[in-house]
Order: sequence, then C-alpha cells, then structure tokens
Amino acid sequence: LSDVQGVTIFKTSGINVQSLSIRGSSDVAGGGIGNRVLLLLDGRPSLTGDSKGALWSLIPVSIIERTEVVKGAFSSLYGSSAIGGVVNVITKKPTYKSFTSINANFGFYEKLNDSLRFTNGLRSFSGFDMLHSNTYGKLAYMLNFNFKQNDGHAMQTGYNFYSGLAKLMYDVINNRDLEITLQYTKSNGDYPHYWRKDPGGYSMPYRVADYYIGDKINKETQSIDAFYTAIPGKNTKYTSRFYYYKLNSVSFYNPKNPVTIQFAPDPSKGFNTYITSYNFGNISQFDFQFSRKNYFIAGTDIQWNVVKSDPEAILYGNQQMNNFGVFVQDQHKIIQDSEGNSILSTTAGIRLDYNKFVGMNQFLQASPKLSFLYSPDTKGVIFRNTSFRFLVGRAFRAPSIAELYFKKELFGGFDFIFNPDLKPEEMVSIELGFRKQYEKRFTLDVSAYINEYDNLIQYINVGGGIYGPFQVQNIAKAQIKGLEFLIDYTSSLKFLKKDLGYSFGFNYSLIDARDLSAYRKDEYLPYKPKHILNFHTDLGYYDFNLNVTGKYVSEIEEDLFYKYEEPKAYFLLDMKLSKKLFSNATIFFAINNLLNASYQELERTQAPNRNFNSGLRVEF
Repeated sequence: LSDVQGVTIFKTSGINVQSLSIRGSSDVAGGGIGNRVLLLLDGRPSLTGDSKGALWSLIPVSIIERTEVVKGAFSSLYGSSAIGGVVNVITKKPTYKSFTSINANFGFYEKLNDSLRFTNGLRSFSGFDMLHSNTYGKLAYMLNFNFKQNDGHAMQTGYNFYSGLAKLMYDVINNRDLEITLQYTKSNGDYPHYWRKDPGGYSMPYRVADYYIGDKINKETQSIDAFYTAIPGKNTKYTSRFYYYKLNSVSFYNPKNPVTIQFAPDPSKGFNTYITSYNFGNISQFDFQFSRKNYFIAGTDIQWNVVKSDPEAILYGNQQMNNFGVFVQDQHKIIQDSEGNSILSTTAGIRLDYNKFVGMNQFLQASPKLSFLYSPDTKGVIFRNTSFRFLVGRAFRAPSIAELYFKKELFGGFDFIFNPDLKPEEMVSIELGFRKQYEKRFTLDVSAYINEYDNLIQYINVGGGIYGPFQVQNIAKAQIKGLEFLIDYTSSLKFLKKDLGYSFGFNYSLIDARDLSAYRKDEYLPYKPKHILNFHTDLGYYDFNLNVTGKYVSEIEEDLFYKYEEPKAYFLLDMKLSKKLFSNATIFFAINNLLNASYQELERTQAPNRNFNSGLRVEF
C-alpha cells in the first residue's frame, strides 16, 4: 500500500501504532484516533469499537488475493469512516484441490554506531506462515497460521504476534452459498513512547526515558463473519453479512512510570488499563440489473459498538454507539457503442445514517454522490483507451468514543480535557481525472481534487504551555486540495536469447492541507506532507526477479505535541532479489532502508534503520 499514489503509511512503532492516510485525510495521533480511511476485510468493516482505528498489521499477507484502494468521499456507500477513502482487502478463496504454502523469514537490524547504540545484542525479526486449502464435496475450506517476532529497532518497539484464520464455504443449493470466516489474533508487545530527550540535553533517538522501560501492551482479537449470497435470477443478487469483532487490550505501566505514580493504588505493583470493545453488525444488499444500461443496488447497514474500559479517570468508561444506515445507488450507461461498451456513464447514490451515542447525542446525516465517466469511442491513437472522470460527493465522520471521552494520551503522557459535545465532521469533495492506457503496457493517470471540511475534528492545545492540556475539538473550516500523477510501463525484450521482463512506475502527489478557521493558531493541518513521490523498478530474467522501490516524503509543516520538532524530509530506498529454485520453491533476500536514512514519521519517534531480511516460500 505504501507505493499506492496518494497513500501515506505511518508504521514507526511496529504492530502497536500504525496509521494509513489517503490524500492527507487521516490524523496520526496514535491508537487509531483520527482515522478517516475505512478498512474492509472482504467487505466487512474491520475497525476498533473505541477509536475507529484499523489494525492494519493484523492481516496476514499470505491470505490476501488483492487489495482495492478507493480514494475520495465514499460515505454514500460505506458511511462514516469512509470520509477519506476505502481500503478493501480481498482474501483468497479456498482451492478445489489440496494446496499448501509455507513461508519463513529471518532478518536483523544493522548495528548502530556507538553514540546511538542502546544494546550490544543483535536485534532480529522473524516470521512463519502456513496456509492449507482443499475442497470436500460441497464444503471448501482454507486454514492459516501466522507468527511474527521482532526485537524492535529501538527501545520499546519489540513484539510477538500470533494469528489463526479459518474460512469455510458451503454450496447450500444452486446459486446460494454460505461463507463463514473465523479469526483469532494475539500480540504481546512493548508499549511505545517518544524518544528520550533530557532537559537541556541532546535527543536520544533509539532510547526512551528510564521510567518508560518495561511498559507492555497486549492485544487479543476475535472475529466471526457469516456471509450469505443468493442469485435467484439472472438479473438479481442478494447478499447479507453478519459479523462480530472483539478487541481486548491490556496495558501495563511499570512502577516508575508517572502514570503509575499518579493513578495506581499501589505504585510498587505497576498499573494496568483495560479496554474491551465489541462490534456487532449486519450489511445486507440487493442488486438488480434493469437492463444492459442500468444496474441498481440498495441496502442497509446496522452497527452496534460497545466499549468497556477501566479506569475511567484515564479512559472512556463504559459507552455504546449505534448506527443505522440505508443506501441506494444507480449506475447508468448513457451512451454505448455498437458492442455495448460504455462511452458515457453516470453513477448516482445517496446514503442516510442515524448515529446515536447512548445517553448522549444523536445525529442524522445524508451523503450523496454523483460521478461521470467518459470514454471516447474513437480509433485514433490519442483518445483510444482513454477515460475522463468527474466525481462530486458529500461525506461525514461521526466522532469516535475515544475522541469524545479521551482524557490521557499515554504514548507521551499528555493530559486531555474530554469533550462530549463533539459534532460530526462534514466534507464536500470534487475530483477531476484523466486516464490513458497504451496497448496494455503504458498507463498514465492524472487527477486533481479539493476537499472542503466543516467541523473537522482536531487536537487543540487549550493550555498555556507546550504540554497542554489538549482537547479534541471541531474546527470551523479546513481544506485539503491536491494533484496526483502516475505513470506505469511494462514490457520485455530478448537478452542472450532469453526474455528480460521489466517494468517501472512513478507517482507523485501534491497535498495542500490548511486550517481555514477564523481563530486558528496554525495555518497548516498537522502531519500532512506536501510532496510524496514513489517509484519502483522490476526486472525479471531466467528465474531471478529484482525489485527496487524508492519513496520521498517532504517535511512536516505542523505537528501536535512537540512544536519546532517537526519531522524533516526523507528518502527511502528498498531492494528485494528473489530466485525460483524450482517450480514450487522461491527464496529471497531484501534490504530495507538501503541508504540507512535516519528519519522520523512522527515527532520524537525514530523509524527503523537499515535492516536485512531473507526467506523461503514452498508450495505443494
């Protein structure tokens, strides 16, 4: 995903703190708070009940068939959390014949120089993944086990992660299928903190303050998903999905931690916080094709979010949020060619959401969308395989339970004043785009967009000093606008009588994100890099494949907590070489951060230094 145009991933602290932003939409405050990108796993929302953040790293790579990224305002179909876009992870289907794959890898971080080193030991990471699939009669299944271990590149960044998944598919009767997915994950990790900087001293990028050493965070998730599909006629389709998702998070703060000293009944024993969130939901959809020109869908989306947390003096207490949504969308081919291919088409849709915080506020939101796609019918070289697109839509995001009741930022220890009067943020988005493909080898895509926000939810320093306290508030006006450019080329040639396949791609994003409220303290919105550039090159020869990727991210103009310590611009270069040993075995060797750049994605949070990885994949 990090190579996708307009996508920024903040992955500094391993499995605990991850954030994904599309076109500068999401905040990176930690714990998923401020997330504006909806993560779907096979169409099911995969967000935590408290912060509405996504646990991106909990999806094993081996089960992914493909990943679909939809940019822009898509509340018209998906509701609140899709204000910035949607990432839909499509997992693999069970196979008709027995299939097994095993992946194993081992890597390590390069040792730091003496001035930065916090340990003399080798910091390593490893992983193991096994997938098995088969079909017996009407029942097909896929099983997956995944394990990851990482010592961490810096203090308080290590973790262990375990995951088990089972997908069962049963052919009930003709054109009626039932799919059940069960997943369990468990992670034990260090609680991440900002790097150490003593008063009047220098920064220690790979260390944390002594009173943070020993803090832990353990997470456990369970999910059940039941998906029923029926195709009663050639023009109709019905689907219904019931899902249950539970997250249990326990954090331990050592006896020296200031939070322990302030809140623990007996500081000598340390201090624990507990968060358990439950998501229950159903998404039902009816599809009907009126004609070759007209495709109609309608559906309902019901969600219950229950959060239990302790102690309430720091966290949210026990809260519940319910949401009911209904949506319709119609896709119409206005003009077709003689073969039925669309020349001009339009898609119009609207969704109504009723959002209720039990014992508190309730909101009603409408999210309309209108788009046009024009593909000229021509034999000319210039406009053949060319499309022009236009999209306008309104979207919203309801405040999460965490944003409403947030009292303490435990990553750095900042105090917050909770704000139960938060309102949903609203956005109007307009996009223009152009796409050209030359003979399935060369692709060019250009787009421009502008997103106008009302009541954008942001962290505001309401205290007199740089350490707050802070409060989550609605700011009156904000604007994010930008340009995107993508070019991709794939081809091959003969070299020493063998095919040499090659491809390269380049994409650039310009993001201008500003606070336009009347009484703003800062002009720019925090954590929005203005320039993002990605490129990749692939070479395939004999059974070797070489992949090189690069990424440039410009400096951050504004941050939240440590003013004047905004992350600087950085450039990353990664390389991976793989070799197919025989038909069902492949080995690889990779170097991440090849140039050993020292960089930060968040203030006072050091990203991984150069590291080496190798592995083996076997299929049978």
